[in-house]
Amino acid sequence: MTIPLVANYYLTYRCNARCHFCDIWALEPPQEADLATITRNLVDLRRLGVKYVDFTGGEPLLRPDVAEIYTEAKRQGFFTSMTTNTILYPKRARAMQGLVDFLNFSLDGPDSETHDQSRGVRIFDTLVESVALAISLGEYPVLNHTVTAQNYERIGEVAELGHRLGARVWLNPAFTAHQNYNSRKNPTPEIVGAIRATAKKFSNVGYNKAALKFIEAGGNDVANPRCKAVDAVIAISPDDKLLLPCYHFAQTGLPIAGRLYDIYRQSPVVDEYRRDQGKLSVCEGCTVWCYLIPSFFKGIDQYWFLNQVTYVSEFLARKRFLRRA
Repeated sequence: MTIPLVANYYLTYRCNARCHFCDIWALEPPQEADLATITRNLVDLRRLGVKYVDFTGGEPLLRPDVAEIYTEAKRQGFFTSMTTNTILYPKRARAMQGLVDFLNFSLDGPDSETHDQSRGVRIFDTLVESVALAISLGEYPVLNHTVTAQNYERIGEVAELGHRLGARVWLNPAFTAHQNYNSRKNPTPEIVGAIRATAKKFSNVGYNKAALKFIEAGGNDVANPRCKAVDAVIAISPDDKLLLPCYHFAQTGLPIAGRLYDIYRQSPVVDEYRRDQGKLSVCEGCTVWCYLIPSFFKGIDQYWFLNQVTYVSEFLARKRFLRRA
């Protein structure tokens, strides 16, 4: 029996930033499911065996009921995460206190000029304020930095910024993606080398070792796929659809309407995508880490091992931070 590990739950496609590498903010947003619908889906996610829910977007803090959604997720026993651009975090921080297990603040550069230009809005000062506020509330904020061909030579400066702010920096190599992103080119060897060198130099910097190794190997090979997106991850859209095989390369969206458990277990459409996961033409060379990293938990190989090493090291880093705080 297939037991999914993670739910990537897209609460909204709305966004209050204007990032140059993403055009989700320019899309016509769908009607968003209400709290009762989300609660029903969380019940079914628990029945299916999901332990971890990444509520994402868009900007999740744009949902006026976001605190209620996270409260319900914690009541049901999920581990939760959030990645936010921090525009609304100072206003919502106290309402969200203690509800987010993995709190990520998006950071595009080591200074206001670089970060604000990338984000399309003036928010660097808000990000700095948000880190201090989160730490004061007993949270563990991580600066989530996407490494690209344009910024990889400055990631040492990003690490230094994180050190000054007292926050850990997580380096995510830009991945190949779908029509909402600018590039399908895998990160270059120079980017990979810069990530490893920076993490070796700075104790507050981390990255996923399995993901980086997979990138070096050229990404997903449709002839011998490593992606288990359908088995490992359940992706739900803001308008209550099950996205298959994943959000980034969604070929279809099945209306859930209170039947998530039955659809995932019994739908022939889901079974078809499960058989073809990682084998579709759009899957060739894919390095979308938010689906591949959960996939690495499915099956024992070098990526499984490197994934375990990554999570153990990050667990220890988190313990050290919390003990210091």
